[in-house]
Amino acid sequence: RQECGVAGDGPTSVTNQVGVLKKIVDRTSRAWIDIQTARPYWKFMRNQFQWQTDIGVREYSVVNDLALLTCDKFDRKNTFLYLTSTDDEKELTWYSYDHFRNRIRTYPSGRPTIITESPGRKLAFNTTPDAVYTLTMDYWMTPEKLQNNTDVPSIPEHFHDVIVWKAVMMFAGHEGATDLYAYAKSQYSPLYTQ
Repeated sequence: RQECGVAGDGPTSVTNQVGVLKKIVDRTSRAWIDIQTARPYWKFMRNQFQWQTDIGVREYSVVNDLALLTCDKFDRKNTFLYLTSTDDEKELTWYSYDHFRNRIRTYPSGRPTIITESPGRKLAFNTTPDAVYTLTMDYWMTPEKLQNNTDVPSIPEHFHDVIVWKAVMMFAGHEGATDLYAYAKSQYSPLYTQ
């Protein structure tokens, strides 16, 4: 509100706003989504996951079994499996789902070496695990929303102002405030580049 040049106080909450304060809250939330989706592989959106397989279970739902509710895409260059410790860790080979379905027809018991993701968001191995293996994977998170008073963006704190300036640009663009837009862009661009 302050950087947009809107008089008054607040907002003290992001919920139940009306009028110009609702516009500011909405533009701030949208600015954060736009920043996250501007590039496909931001470092701050990368995360790591570790999970243990079950003996005799070859397919796992990303959402229901692995509970990866914020997983957007797996990093197919960083997927590993080990039995007892990282001393015996081996990298898994990713196959596209179509390639996997066309090439692998039987699933013997053993240590998995190949992995795929089905269109239904299930991870599947080329073998049925014969032991409890530990799977370690990197992934990129889905864009997070700022919608509650306590929400904090996952971007490093010293870059939080990039959200402010993007929101000011959006507000100024809607209001036709070209000088404000130009100033906000001059503040936003160097932060975004960093």
